[in-house]
Amino acid sequence: MPCGHAMGGRNLIVCIDGTSNQFGDKNTNVIELYNLILKEDINNQKSWYSSGIGTYAKPSQKSLKYYKKALWHKIDLAFALNFGETLQEAYRWLSNRYEDGDCIFLFGFSRGAFQVRALSAMIEKVGLICRGNETQIPFAYEVYINEDDAIMPMVWESDPRRTTTKAENFKSIFSRQYVRVHFVGAWDSVSSIGIARPAQMLPGTIEGMKHVCYFRHALALDERRVKFLPEYAWGGTTFPPGSENDTQATGSVNTYSRKRRDIPVQPHTKEVWFAGTHSDIGGGNSQNAGMDRSRPPLRWMVFEAGTVGLRTNPFKDKIPSSKQININESLKGIWWPLELLPLKRLTFTRRQDGKQTTRKPHFGSGRKIQPGQKIHTSLLLAKGADEYIPVARPPPDVTWDWTKVRKEDAINQPELRGWLEFDLYEYTKTAVGALITDGEGSLEGLRQIAVSADGQQAVYDAVIDNLNSVEVDHESQTEDVKEASCTKQTRLLHATLQIVETPSDGGTQLELSKSSEVFPWVSSLWDSEKDEYREVVRDFILQLTNPCLHALEEHKSIVSSVAFSPDGRRIASSSWDRTICIWDAATGTILKGPFEGHTGPVNSVAFSPDGKCIISGSFDATIRVWDAETGKTVVGPIKGHTGDVNSVAFSPDGSRVVSGSDDETVRIWDTETGKPVGEPLWGYTRIVFSVAFSLDGKRVVSGSSDCMVRIWDAETGNAVREPLQGHTDWVRSVAFSPDGTRIISGSDDGTIRIWDATTGETVVGPIRGHTSSVLSATYSPDGQYVVSGSGDETVRIWDAEMGKQVGEPLRGHTGWVYSVAFSPDGKCIASGSWDETVRIWDVETWVKVARLDSVEKATI
Repeated sequence: MPCGHAMGGRNLIVCIDGTSNQFGDKNTNVIELYNLILKEDINNQKSWYSSGIGTYAKPSQKSLKYYKKALWHKIDLAFALNFGETLQEAYRWLSNRYEDGDCIFLFGFSRGAFQVRALSAMIEKVGLICRGNETQIPFAYEVYINEDDAIMPMVWESDPRRTTTKAENFKSIFSRQYVRVHFVGAWDSVSSIGIARPAQMLPGTIEGMKHVCYFRHALALDERRVKFLPEYAWGGTTFPPGSENDTQATGSVNTYSRKRRDIPVQPHTKEVWFAGTHSDIGGGNSQNAGMDRSRPPLRWMVFEAGTVGLRTNPFKDKIPSSKQININESLKGIWWPLELLPLKRLTFTRRQDGKQTTRKPHFGSGRKIQPGQKIHTSLLLAKGADEYIPVARPPPDVTWDWTKVRKEDAINQPELRGWLEFDLYEYTKTAVGALITDGEGSLEGLRQIAVSADGQQAVYDAVIDNLNSVEVDHESQTEDVKEASCTKQTRLLHATLQIVETPSDGGTQLELSKSSEVFPWVSSLWDSEKDEYREVVRDFILQLTNPCLHALEEHKSIVSSVAFSPDGRRIASSSWDRTICIWDAATGTILKGPFEGHTGPVNSVAFSPDGKCIISGSFDATIRVWDAETGKTVVGPIKGHTGDVNSVAFSPDGSRVVSGSDDETVRIWDTETGKPVGEPLWGYTRIVFSVAFSLDGKRVVSGSSDCMVRIWDAETGNAVREPLQGHTDWVRSVAFSPDGTRIISGSDDGTIRIWDATTGETVVGPIRGHTSSVLSATYSPDGQYVVSGSGDETVRIWDAEMGKQVGEPLRGHTGWVYSVAFSPDGKCIASGSWDETVRIWDVETWVKVARLDSVEKATI
């Protein structure tokens, strides 16, 4: 980074809350930010939080000691007498953990914001004390706050001409001397220490914050209380007193330039106004136990810090326009008398020769917006959009008024452009549009936006919006126009792959659009004859779209089995919560259920060939046949097994059912009566995990914990041949190919094998790729593909002839994938998982683009 710190290194993060603010039902932006910070070891970040001034744990019993503490609490709340203690604790935490190259991020709200400003200045003045010298921290704080030290330098006896200050000596002896705070983020910073603003502020707090790499300050447009007057970068101004050139003074240029070829530059200082009062900006005045309000001041701060290296989880939503900003009046009750007192305060004069302080009563006046500050475009969302006029007053010489700012086209008004701070998502949409027309000239700007998780999401969402909004009528276009359109779209996809080709720092995932929705928008490229166009479509679909059509949530435990109805319109799922559910395969909504009756976890489920019935097997050692419409048990419970029933399947004509169990047997049953057909199929000395009928119903295949696959004559119950051997661990899943010539098996050894059903030879495999047990495997209806689910939490598609993986693994489950099934038309896959969900996947698009070398073969 330009400041010298390395992007992606270790971050140390200090968060100090505002007055009386702490974790609870009304959480502030400081706590929300702390919640967003990635804290796992892999994220390479350490964080520390302190509740605000005046917050202390309450004793369990109210005693004299309690009331003394409560009184001290009130005094501290009013005058911030413990200001230095919190600052020293934060300093101690940093001292004990800092390593060369670390980036220090400091965040605070209200007085906490002023504390982190003072903390950064203390580190600049006395350095960051070396580990092991913690007892010197109180003395270091005294050296920091002593302004006389800078005026009265120390003279060296050996060289009278050489002078140093006590702070410089302390820094050289006890501290790391070259530590510079990377980022200070403040929400509505106020000093408010003591009764009135002191004549001498803490060193380094109002001298432009030049000792840090980046300073960001969110300000409240509607705050009027005299005890909550803001402390800008230079106290009463954003620029140094007497400065005329705002850019030279602070580097506070508009980060999001509207010129197409401008590369965003991160300014040193940004002070930005938001709609609301003090606690609307910093949070803490609304119910927020879930820490998910994510209002504009928090989002802006996270985006700004993320651009220079902070790693956070992305926000859960993007605040639709229907979510308006509520403004809570703060000047009421006991605050009014203070407005009448002659308290010393800043005037915030805009004149170079103006008086800086005054004792005139404040009378609830609005704040003054200073040159160089910005107004956030979220103002357009404020409650009462047409009537709302902020209390804060713009400079008298500006050519705009609040009416113009509230217009939705404010972004296009030249006189306002220099005053507006654009929302990340608004700007990114414009930058993506510029990329299409400008090409490489805008690419670097998007790269800088995409360094954070939210930045990557903003770029991705803007690209998707652009693809969705472009309607191309190729039939009415000339070849030149078609080619130009394809070139621009290809440029956009290629640039996006470069920018967001991998997950964000810390392993967070992008919220990807569905492949089934995106593919039609780029179909013109896919239908072209140019390989470069089709290749970029393939890479974009496989890497940056989500093949999951629906994630179905209803079960309360592991989803053990899934099955499509014969017409493909419904999906049945069984679960260890002892129930069965029926889902709409197109919409993902639940149609029937949960069906209840089993007294143990349900392990397996299947539709009858006519779709009217469902069969299930359970840990309760029984089998049930259910009416698929009413959910009533029509046959059963069928008893006979003496152990868990792990797998059930209908014969092709629906007259029989086969089951496999922990009791080491395979059994066949009459569907109508529930009575056994013949004797149990013996031959196992271990658990039977999976069973299936052949398409002609003459054979049954089974897989077991003895690592072998067996084939049985469904009429006689005799073994057709010797067991199929090759797996080195339990065989979890078996199935016949649609033509009955082959058998597929999945095993705990992490492999899939395809066997010749006649010779028993392995004809494809062992197929490797999964990194854990293969718990389920089956064929596509046309026999060209195989799908498998695994303990590695992925679903994978394979070429049934070559054994090669087709496309990337389908990811989304957060637990073992126990069951997979193809839809009858082969266009979708259903999967059930340990994570208690059923997922429906778009296989048609996924396979089509993955098999670019053989499009005809990939059409399933």
